[in-house]
Amino acid sequence: MTQSHSHSHSQSGSERKRDRLRGVTEQPASHGEGRYRAWIGRGKGRQVNLGLYPDRWLAAFAYNAAVEAVRGDLRTKNEIPEKHQPSADQVRRINARVRGRLGLDQPIPHDEVPPSADQLLTLLEITVASFWRGQVATHVADLGRELQVAARRLAESARLLLWSHSSGHPTACEALALLLGRRLDRTFRRADVTREVLDDDGDDELRLARWLVYPDELPGGGGFRETIAHLYLADEAVDSSRSSTIPAWALTLGVVPPFSSERVRFAYRARSKTVHPDAGGDHAEFVRLQAAYEDAQNYCTSRGL
Repeated sequence: MTQSHSHSHSQSGSERKRDRLRGVTEQPASHGEGRYRAWIGRGKGRQVNLGLYPDRWLAAFAYNAAVEAVRGDLRTKNEIPEKHQPSADQVRRINARVRGRLGLDQPIPHDEVPPSADQLLTLLEITVASFWRGQVATHVADLGRELQVAARRLAESARLLLWSHSSGHPTACEALALLLGRRLDRTFRRADVTREVLDDDGDDELRLARWLVYPDELPGGGGFRETIAHLYLADEAVDSSRSSTIPAWALTLGVVPPFSSERVRFAYRARSKTVHPDAGGDHAEFVRLQAAYEDAQNYCTSRGL
């Protein structure tokens, strides 16, 4: 009798050892349905909780999934009888849960879509371009330098926002040209003006950005509207009420205060297109334009403009 009892006790211990599952701990009955916790060791004394499961075999499968994800050692997996294998849906959910607990996958909302090119263009226009335009307007004492800084920052922002060309985003230069076209259309409502400005500067990222950060108006006169009008609407006369305060060279070039080397150069280039003899213009008028340009350069150089 004693020998038989000892043999029975030995079998019971062997069965318990055989049924023990790696990475599975049974919780008290008070846990309800989630009585089995799956876990896996990661480093010295560190355990990652893989979640609670209603069935010990599901918890065992969660451990196996973690082993495959972080170790790839099939010999350490639990053997799960065929009748206790999880369904396809359970496999999918447990794998996703385990990878999330291990920090291997970042959850991506299914309803999240990347912003469209139009949305990014609007963001660039109403936030970045408007901000830098305001900065320039408050620092007109050093207009040339402020325009350069603001234009560079706007161009950098365009490159950062519109980086995914595979998603249909335009290049930074294309985006700035689109925004400048919108601004010109709103301001002048003349397709010829928009076309001429973009023909001149549409392939130069920084020049496009400069026009976009150029304030609508500037203290003492000038600004986006007035500068574009004098550069590209040569047929519109300069306001006679202001002619007495504007140097003769400025009237010839069609540029208004505040003066700068950059604005003078813009004006000279625009006027040259119409008065240069090679373009069918009058030679005498072109000579006057060159003299005015030289006077303008001397004026700006002497004042550090």
